[in-house]
Amino acid sequence: MSVRPRRLVIATALATALATAGALAAARRPVDTWVTATGRAAGADDKARDEALAQALRTAVEEACGVFLTTQSKTNDYKTVYDKVFANAVGYVREHKVDRVTVEQGVTVVKVRARVSTRKFEEDWASIRHTVHQENNPRVVVAVTETIHHGTGGKSFKVKEGGTVQSRLEDFLLAKGIVLMDRNMASKTLKRDIMLAAVKDDTDAVASLGARYSADVVVAGQATAKYGKAIQIAGQTLHQYVASMNVRVVQTDSARVLTSKSFGPITTNTLQKAGGEDKALAKLIDDSAPKLLAAIVQAWRKRANVSRTVQLSVSGMDFALWKAFRKEASALRGVQALRLREITQAVANIDAEYRYTNETLADRLTELKTVSLKVLEISPNRLKLKVSR
Repeated sequence: MSVRPRRLVIATALATALATAGALAAARRPVDTWVTATGRAAGADDKARDEALAQALRTAVEEACGVFLTTQSKTNDYKTVYDKVFANAVGYVREHKVDRVTVEQGVTVVKVRARVSTRKFEEDWASIRHTVHQENNPRVVVAVTETIHHGTGGKSFKVKEGGTVQSRLEDFLLAKGIVLMDRNMASKTLKRDIMLAAVKDDTDAVASLGARYSADVVVAGQATAKYGKAIQIAGQTLHQYVASMNVRVVQTDSARVLTSKSFGPITTNTLQKAGGEDKALAKLIDDSAPKLLAAIVQAWRKRANVSRTVQLSVSGMDFALWKAFRKEASALRGVQALRLREITQAVANIDAEYRYTNETLADRLTELKTVSLKVLEISPNRLKLKVSR
């Protein structure tokens, strides 16, 4: 048996002790921090005072979380995450005390002492960063029908799962890291329903059916292949086929068309007439898939700049509570609109146009003062809540 040198044993023990001490120090580190901050706003009325106070509280959050922000500032997504987290910076202030309010040359100055929850800030930062990453990689359902024209007369619709365009496009998206919600889990009936809706160009139905997969977008479209003509070359007869495709990318939570693209026509020549349509469609999708992916990603990234529709189902809410809820919730940062659809048996169904994530909206709604709400369920397109008495 070998014996380690005494110096190595001591060094190992010291390292272990330091690591333990560091862990204990981290555990004892306060999760709330008191800071003093100042805010300014033009004017001398109550509105200016409120604006100066809000700025002071935001500054307090920045100061309390300054060390954490410095460590994050080198990441590529820093600015995007920063803007989303600070959309409601006041939410991280547990309590505050106004020390002084003065008016200096038409500018209101508010000095506050605020207790900031640094732990909640860091947790929300991690959560929102994850969400930002997900927004750049949408969950997709592909539903592309194929129309085959046989000769100059007649045509047949092939609405089926696993067609040439469908399967090759799915394979391409999977290879690029796109999350497909319908591979190996979708019922054939539901998939067929989406394809039929695409044939009818029914955007609302496409979005609704896609949402049942928990998908963010549906790539819905129609590809067409048809026989062109026979070509004689060096005593050989070549059969020419022409293919084209129209595609819409539909956001499921609002039925908004994010982008609409046309690809083709492209032509292929084959010695065998049988199967020529499939060869034309295969070439079409191989040529167009990279362009389609670029369009999907670009449209999805732009989505962060517009609001999305979140369906709110609030049990225990009557019309009087709805009016109080509407007044306060409409003032929340990121809320673009609130639309009451119905109140039936004390259940209010509301459409909220909101710019940020469902989780953020749930946090903000549970912090309302006029109506006390509890979150029961969160899904990609819906929040289910109840009024707490």
